[in-house]
Amino acid sequence: MNQRELALEILYKTILEESYSNLLMRKELNKIEPQQRAFVTNLVNGVLRKYDFLQYQFTEESNRSTSLRVKLILCMALYERFMLHEKDYVVNNEYVELGKNKYEKSFINAILHKIKTLKEADEEYIRCCLPEWIYKLLSSQYSEEELEKIIEVYQQIPQICYRINRKKCSYDDLKDKDITIVNEDIFRSSQNLLGSEEYAKGYFYIQDLNSASLYKHLDLKEDDLLLDVCSAPGSKLFNCLDIVKEENAYANDLHENRVELIKKMAQKLGYEKINYLNCDGRKLKDIVDIKFDKILLDAPCSGLGVIGRKPDLKFHISPESLDELEKIQYELLAVCSKMLKKNGIILYATCTLNRKENGRLVSRFICENESYIIEDEDTIINGEGDCFYYAKIRKVN
Repeated sequence: MNQRELALEILYKTILEESYSNLLMRKELNKIEPQQRAFVTNLVNGVLRKYDFLQYQFTEESNRSTSLRVKLILCMALYERFMLHEKDYVVNNEYVELGKNKYEKSFINAILHKIKTLKEADEEYIRCCLPEWIYKLLSSQYSEEELEKIIEVYQQIPQICYRINRKKCSYDDLKDKDITIVNEDIFRSSQNLLGSEEYAKGYFYIQDLNSASLYKHLDLKEDDLLLDVCSAPGSKLFNCLDIVKEENAYANDLHENRVELIKKMAQKLGYEKINYLNCDGRKLKDIVDIKFDKILLDAPCSGLGVIGRKPDLKFHISPESLDELEKIQYELLAVCSKMLKKNGIILYATCTLNRKENGRLVSRFICENESYIIEDEDTIINGEGDCFYYAKIRKVN
């Protein structure tokens, strides 16, 4: 199997079978040579990111009988030609060969020869490469300027950021890795460090720049009792352990395999005394008879803030799923807030931009629970990392 065939297979499963492209790539990339894997990753994510716009280029020529596979071949070819700037004859030859039969090969060849330039989209949501319902949702909740910034973030290719583990090293230990220090916690590198000896030893871990800043809003102290309600993969909890004693930290997740992932990473980073829980966060109060100083609730959400990093999310969420998530989020906040000590803080956070899952939900909670106040809240859309919302909520009575 060559690299373009593999990319086509991953895209097909992602869209038709609603699989997650990152999990597919993790599983499938070992079928090709290591030097080809970056190309496949770029091609898959690029087509997913631009899918609506690329498909628009041949809408008039295609019809109901045009299979998803053929449409994906054309999208891949157009992406490689116009976004990766591959030579026309290379693109035509490679992608015509992906047709299953003489008719498909002829159709693909004809379309690719016909399209000389990319045409501007008539509809704004197509130009922005979003499903119409997502575009309408965001445009109803954000100003034109904010929406433009969101679309810009969606279209960026995210940079890999690493979060230093001060338990094991300092920036001086990483001088030979060609690092660029972003701030006291985060650095980038021109090298891929995932195969490095330092990564294997737990000197650092991958974390988005904006995600890595959330722990600062908890006002942590060394002796705080800390609960991370939906902890996997654990990076935000590990941020907190720069300050909080690890034996005072409780990591919970609904899924047992995800708790094991946290444990595995914690051991690599050098944390041996974290307390682990494995239950539905909405039932934690019945299981854990502890009052906490600080609670981190990074709630399950629609993920509309991380479409730039995970473009396949566009194919996995629906308007109906947002309502289901909102119900779960509110129940989590209502239950976990009861586990706070007086004057304690619960940090409610999501990686979505849907205000119904964010500010409106928190406002409703405050209206219905007079013992709590919002001390700070913000939606982070800065172009430097994923988009996040957080609300710092204090229990005053």
